[in-house]
Amino acid sequence: MKYLNKELAQEIVNRTMTIINWNINVMNEKGVIIASGDEDRVDSIHEGAVKVIETQTGFEIGVTEADKFHGVKAGINLPITFHEKVVGVIGITGAPEEIRNYGELVKMAAEMIIQQAFLMEEMQWDERLKEELVTMLLNGQEDFDSLYFDRARRLGMDLTIPRTVIIMAADDNAKVFKTIRAKLSKDDLYVVHQHYIILLKRIVLKNGVWNQAATRAELERWLSYLEKQEELAVKFSLGTYYSGLEGIRISYQEAVHSLKVGKKLDPDKNIYSSEDRKLPIFLSQAKEQGLDVKFGTYIERLKQQDKKGELLETLLMYVEENGDVNKVAARLFIHRNTLRYRLERINELTGKDPRKIKELVELYLSVLQNQLS
Repeated sequence: MKYLNKELAQEIVNRTMTIINWNINVMNEKGVIIASGDEDRVDSIHEGAVKVIETQTGFEIGVTEADKFHGVKAGINLPITFHEKVVGVIGITGAPEEIRNYGELVKMAAEMIIQQAFLMEEMQWDERLKEELVTMLLNGQEDFDSLYFDRARRLGMDLTIPRTVIIMAADDNAKVFKTIRAKLSKDDLYVVHQHYIILLKRIVLKNGVWNQAATRAELERWLSYLEKQEELAVKFSLGTYYSGLEGIRISYQEAVHSLKVGKKLDPDKNIYSSEDRKLPIFLSQAKEQGLDVKFGTYIERLKQQDKKGELLETLLMYVEENGDVNKVAARLFIHRNTLRYRLERINELTGKDPRKIKELVELYLSVLQNQLS
């Protein structure tokens, strides 16, 4: 692995030159200057650095000795060590007697910067590997081998913890993720998808049953914060909890379809739950799998005659209130006789009587297909 590149070397130069008011050079493992406060010296071979690499020790060059070496000025050159290996050389330009006291300080600063960069890269690699393992969970496999579980354990992923899938979709997913990430627990897992953020959220079980209300309450707090404090518009889609690793895949598929149908059926809402949309999700999934069963053209016939949309509104309210005519009439601000007339008119136009359960189901499925198309 190459620990020292031009970008990191330049960062070392910039940061160390704020510590001391002397020119700094950074050379790679071959003695080539790859960063310097003096840009004209970049890409030239520093013979003093070559000597440091050969001897593995520091090397001073006085003012009178500088002419004896190629590409060298008076100064101090010290090895940059990482993991007990010399990975480069750092040099301070100037009379050795004037800069000698700064040598170890600059060397230590350079090694600390490399250490930080290495740890950051290692953390980013772990994050990428963790996202890869999570993606495998979302896609589902018939069998996860021992290597998968070994990697998960190394990365601190406890796969026995109950989780459900939440999808977050926004115009600025990067900003939403940056905000939400600080609110996640250590057991929450995530993947940043091209179009949305997928979160495997740790949940609370009461007597083996998911406390969905607690999860929804947390999403509502997040939504309020994002809208009021960050001025970010975001939609959440919540999958159902299923036990086992296969349950993650099912929950994910439900969350995807819940978001899809939610945007069409309730575009003004910001939190969708697959628990509330089992039937439209089923239709969406069936269509995706090529099982697009048509439930007649009832609603198309209805809409042709229902120019004001009163009959369709009545039908949907009738479903929502479970056929309670008093509640339906009250919510529509109409007399019960007017409601009775509308239901009969629906029957005339569609050939299906909404007052009969089986025919009402067919009408409702026709409505959903029409809205999801």
